[in-house]
Order: sequence, then structure tokens, then C-alpha cells
Amino acid sequence: MSEVDIQEKKANRKKDLIKDFAIAFLAIMLVLTFFSNTIMNYTLPEVATQMVQSGKVSPKIRGTGTVEADDPYSIMVSETRKIASVAVKVGDHVSKDDVIYYLEDKESDELEEARKTLDELELAYEQSLFSGDIPDDVITNVRSGRKTTYDTYQTEIKAAEDKYQAAKAADDAAQAVVDYYTNLAAADAAENSYNTATPEYMKAELDYEIVCAQQAGDTERVNELTKQKEELEKNKSQLSTYAAQMAAAYAYDLATATQEKTKTAQALKDAEQEKKDLLTSIKTEISLCDQRDKIAEQKEKVSKLESESVGASIKAPVDGIISSLGLVAGETTKADTAVAVIQIDGKAMTTSFSVTTAQAKKLKVGDIAEPQNSWYYTDFKATLTAIKADTSDPANKKVLVFTIESPEVTTGQSVSLQIGESSSDYDFTVPNSAIRQDSNGKFILIVNIKSSPLGNRYIAQRVDVEVLASDDTTSAISGSLEGYEYVITTTTSPITAGQQVRLANTNL
Repeated sequence: MSEVDIQEKKANRKKDLIKDFAIAFLAIMLVLTFFSNTIMNYTLPEVATQMVQSGKVSPKIRGTGTVEADDPYSIMVSETRKIASVAVKVGDHVSKDDVIYYLEDKESDELEEARKTLDELELAYEQSLFSGDIPDDVITNVRSGRKTTYDTYQTEIKAAEDKYQAAKAADDAAQAVVDYYTNLAAADAAENSYNTATPEYMKAELDYEIVCAQQAGDTERVNELTKQKEELEKNKSQLSTYAAQMAAAYAYDLATATQEKTKTAQALKDAEQEKKDLLTSIKTEISLCDQRDKIAEQKEKVSKLESESVGASIKAPVDGIISSLGLVAGETTKADTAVAVIQIDGKAMTTSFSVTTAQAKKLKVGDIAEPQNSWYYTDFKATLTAIKADTSDPANKKVLVFTIESPEVTTGQSVSLQIGESSSDYDFTVPNSAIRQDSNGKFILIVNIKSSPLGNRYIAQRVDVEVLASDDTTSAISGSLEGYEYVITTTTSPITAGQQVRLANTNL
């Protein structure tokens, strides 16, 4: 074969390879063109759909509350005792006199303290009673148990006050008499002194006239004036005698009045002291009687604590279920705290939770509720017994109160209830899973079909809606709908409006 033939043969082979490659490429492109839609579908999110349709919705009102006993029995212990061990646990059924706690063998702190207080009161009472400052009659009255009434005290005080006032009046009167005679004697003494001094003055005038008459040699005038002077001397003597007599009389009367004043002053002092002693005696008697009564009260307290003293255990006073235990071994009872609470057999239990006022208006007392986890119970009944205002928001909320009847429920347990409203018909209903929500509100995604040369394309389209009512499975909605749309209920991966999807079912 010549060199030319060889070159020609190589050229032909090269052309054949190029032609084969072109044919293969075109074939691949043809396959990709025809099967691109199918391949792309396998990469799209798969969605399930359901047609929007009319139907009924029966909304459920749900809530959770803690079960409480209706009139539970709280076991209280007035003594402070230490718990040795606990004989039961919460939820146990106990019969009357079953042991709940075993106690340490020691008297209570309250009983020991009560006895100590009694000893202190008795000692203080005895020391006061025999202090030496208390009248014997008061001691006798107190020891005999006599307790004078306030009326008696008032009568005795009034009598002492009346006696004091009478003595004071008598003393004031006696003093007035003394003052009268004292003043009268002084006045008369002054008058007598004046009367006695008058003759002396007149005698001095007569002596002057006698001297003048003697100088004039008028003997007759001298004799006349001498006689007048003698008469004045006589009057002066009589006045002096009268003054002495009156002074003696006044001195006697004043002495008599002063003697009477001494008696009345002593009587007043005695009455005042008697009144003071009476008031002291009454105060002392009241104080001692109070001490005596406190001792009696303390004795009663000790006696009561002894009679109510808990023995070696605390027992159930009624039949029922232990709903709570307040103490564990090693702890100490407190007078103001229940050591245990028993749900008495036959007594109802209640629970409650808050709902909106609009929800409450759809219910009435007597409606029956069911547990949300009904599979958990075999014997359960809940009855709506009251609808009350919610104190936290009385204008917008109500509290539903239910009576629980179930041997499988105990106080303190949490119970979730649901209670249905009346069913209503709606034009558009969708499964609850179709309802979506974002910052713009609630919406659904429906399937919008677009035709193409390679087949139908399914695009998710957003429709804003308002949820009118819901129950366990379905929601009633309103929005821009015709009623024949297919709503997306579930997806294999998150999708958004405008995104192409593939269908899990073939109802479109």
C-alpha cells in the first residue's frame, strides 16, 4: 500500500470518529431533553395536598390544672415533736388510726415550756402574796378564790370618797369658825384700843383748859373742868374693863373653835389615808387575782397539753388517700403547719384553668370534659361546676372549675382536659397542618398548575387567611378562595411561595 493510501485511510478513520462522537452527543442531548422534566421532579420538594372544602368544625377548649381536694383533711399537731420515721407515702390509702409518722420518745417543747411557765407564775404569786405589805383580809379574799366585782369596788371607793369629802367639808367649816373668831377678836381689840385712847385725848384737852382757867383765876371753871376730867378717868377705867372682858370671851371662843378644827383635821387625815389604803388594797387584790387566774389558766394549758399529747406516733383520723406529707424523718413538727393532708374517701376533687371570656361564653355549668390523654385513664369523669371571673384579668378571662371523679387521680396531680363547643358549618375548611404563619400573619399554600411543552408544573402560591375556628384536625378559614383549590398539607422539605414542587399524590 502506498503512502497516499495510508494517509487517506487515516483521514477516513478520523472522520468516522468525529461522526460517531457527534451522533452520541446528539443522542445524549435528545435523551436529556425528553427526560429533563422527570429528572428535575426528583430534585423538587414533594408535597401532599387536599382540596379546600366546606364542612363542620367542633372546636375544643383545652387547659391544664392541678387537682385539689374538695374539703381536704389537714392533720395538725400542736406540739413540737421530732419525726423518727414516715410510715406511708403520697398516694397511699389509709384507714382511721393507721400510723402516718413515728415520733421520737420525748415530751414536746410546748409541754415543757408550759410547765416551766407555771412554776414561774406560782413562785411570783407566792412572793407577792406574802410580801408583808398586803392586808390580811386581802390575802384571805384572794386565797379563798373570791373575786370582787367592779361594781363592789366602785361602791367601796364611792363610800371612801364620800367620807373623805364629808371630812373635808367639816374641816373647812371648822377652819372658817377659827378664822371668824380670830378676825372678830382682832377687830374688837382695835375698836377697844381706839375707845380707850379717846378719853386720854380728851383729858389732855381738859388739862390745857384747866391751866388756862387757873391762870385766869377762874376757880369755878377749874373745878368744873376737874370734875369732867374725873368723869373721863372713870370712863377710861370702864372701857379698859370691857375690853379685857371681850378679849377673854373671844379667846375662849377661838380656843373652842381651834380645838374643833384639830378634830376635823385629824378626821380628814384619817379619811384621806383610808381612801389611799382602800385604793392600794383594791389594786393589790386585782393584781393578785390576776396572778391567781393566770396560774389557773396555765394549769389548764398544761392539763390540755398533757391530755392532747401525741404518743409514739401520729395516726390518720379519717379514711382516705394521702395527698401530701409535710415532713420527713429527722424534721420537727410545727404548730401552724399541717403534717399531712388526706383526701377523705367520698369527697370530690376539683381542678381549674383559665380561658378567654369568648370561650367561656360557649360553655355552661354541667358540661362534661374529657382528658386529653384519655388512653391513660379507665375511669374518669370531669364535670364543669362553675365559671368564675379570673382575678388576674376579670375583663377578658374566666376560670373554669371542674369536679373530678376518678380513683386514678390524686390531689396535687396535673390533669389536662378538653371540652367541646357546639359544631358549626363553614364554607372553607382545611387540615390544621395546612395553616402556616409568619410575621405577616396566617396563610396557606395552594398548588397553582402551569402547563409547558414538557408537561405540567406545580407552583406553591400563598393565600392569606383568617382562622375562624379549629378542632383537633380541621380549621375553618376565610380568604381569597373559590373552594376548589388544593392546599398543601405536608412537605418533604421547607418551601416558600413561588417555589416549584412535585406532588406526592396524583389527584391533580
